[in-house]
Amino acid sequence: MDASALSSLFISTEPALLPSATALWLMLHVGWAIVLGSAVLLLGGKLASGHRWRATLLVMLWTVWPGPASPAHWLGLAFQSPSLTSIVICVGWLVHQARRRQGPTDWLAQLDLRALNIELLLGIVLGWFLLLDTMAWLPVSLYAWGFGSSAFSTVLAFAALLWLLRGSLASALPLMVLALYASSRLPTGNVWDALLDPWLWLVLQIGYLVSVVRRR
Repeated sequence: MDASALSSLFISTEPALLPSATALWLMLHVGWAIVLGSAVLLLGGKLASGHRWRATLLVMLWTVWPGPASPAHWLGLAFQSPSLTSIVICVGWLVHQARRRQGPTDWLAQLDLRALNIELLLGIVLGWFLLLDTMAWLPVSLYAWGFGSSAFSTVLAFAALLWLLRGSLASALPLMVLALYASSRLPTGNVWDALLDPWLWLVLQIGYLVSVVRRR
């Protein structure tokens, strides 16, 4: 592939497959309900278990309420919908916390930390490239490429390679996200929006800095 063909691959976009209006509404409200509910459950760690779960359910019900009374309405105006990656992580967190009520679980021992570190670094790098693309500092449009099938195929190949090398649940996270994206095209029809959102990118960078400080 010569330079002109490679450039056209990034600059030109294929007809994008976009989610329906109903799917967008559900993604906005249900997605933010899951994320905000997980945040309440995490931040309320010092409260009794029953109070934490009641507060979590109240926030989730408030978020799925239609109209400007819902926090999802204003969060959507500022940040659009959360990424599928954020939703999958938060659902896993909620399930883990629900299982903890039935007894202690040694979930840290089950995590593939090396795979998580690889995914963390890839997410940080992807976020910086998307930021440079937003400021038009890249010679090609990386975000526009995300609407095409070639971007999805490239990301899928990398995700499959990571899973083959590690073979753990953590390494399967990108594959689960891509499967949801392929079946729904949520949240925007762009594969980068399915993999990453601004808040998740910020959390990844904070987590990386904390891990560096702890190692030193």
